[in-house]
Amino acid sequence: MRTLTGFSTEYTMHKMHKRFERYVLFGEVAKQLSFSKAAENLGISRSYLSSQIGQLEAELKTSLLIRSTRSVRLTAAGEKILAKMNGINSAIVELEKELDHNKNEVEGVLRITAPTIFSHRYLVDICCEFQHLHPNISFDLDIGYQRVDLAKSHFDLAIRATNQPPENMVAKKLMPYQHLCCASPDYLAKNGTPTHPDQLAHHNCMSDPNLRKWQFSSQGKTLHVETDGDMLISDNLLLLDAAIKGKGLIKLPCYLVEEALEDGRLVQVLSDYYIASSNIYLIYPPQLRTSTKLTAFIDFVHNWFHQSKSH
Repeated sequence: MRTLTGFSTEYTMHKMHKRFERYVLFGEVAKQLSFSKAAENLGISRSYLSSQIGQLEAELKTSLLIRSTRSVRLTAAGEKILAKMNGINSAIVELEKELDHNKNEVEGVLRITAPTIFSHRYLVDICCEFQHLHPNISFDLDIGYQRVDLAKSHFDLAIRATNQPPENMVAKKLMPYQHLCCASPDYLAKNGTPTHPDQLAHHNCMSDPNLRKWQFSSQGKTLHVETDGDMLISDNLLLLDAAIKGKGLIKLPCYLVEEALEDGRLVQVLSDYYIASSNIYLIYPPQLRTSTKLTAFIDFVHNWFHQSKSH
């Protein structure tokens, strides 16, 4: 059983840890004299950085920075803290030089949460190739569409399809995508090819039961079409398979249907109409220093997509 003294010690240590973190964050802002540049260098969001500096000023009951719309300057108190932090940083650098640790070792478990479609299309291949380079890495993958709160979970990284990544997390854009409307050549030969979204009323449109309203845009106008079909499936891979077999029309992310389009198993329809796009982001909690394994994996994923798109 923990004693009251034990709880008090834990609480005090937590406060000291957070205070030191805020001093380090302040040191980077003071060095850059820019919240944006400091946030980028630290790998955290600007809003998180600003809130932590504000908290430090509140705890110290003094202003450390003079902010304007175009510049950041240090107060006298800010100058004193910067000088002390420079000394601490130098001492830490010297200490790390004395410790003969191999900081380039990529090992351990990476815990990732990711959407189902992206995982089927890319993630397993990416993880296998990464393990080929780093045999001491293992993966714990949570696949689905549940939005996990990274601040309260054990995950190192989330892969999400969104246009509004959370402001309290670091978000790195990985790739854009949009939905495409497709069907098999056999289906179109038997049922005709729609040239306007309104004509979908005469076609067997297969979709998730909760996504039966399809949106299209053309020349600044947005069209919402209520679709109907004899096969409603809550799994996009099964929808893809059904479309390839000639069952009907589908509207799915381009990266899921691109192989079937390239080899002719599917044909895109209504290509003159734009379907809203989104983005895939790599999202992870702000940290003072990102782990070696996570940094290596993020760099690998970015390079993997860059190389795959250049071929």
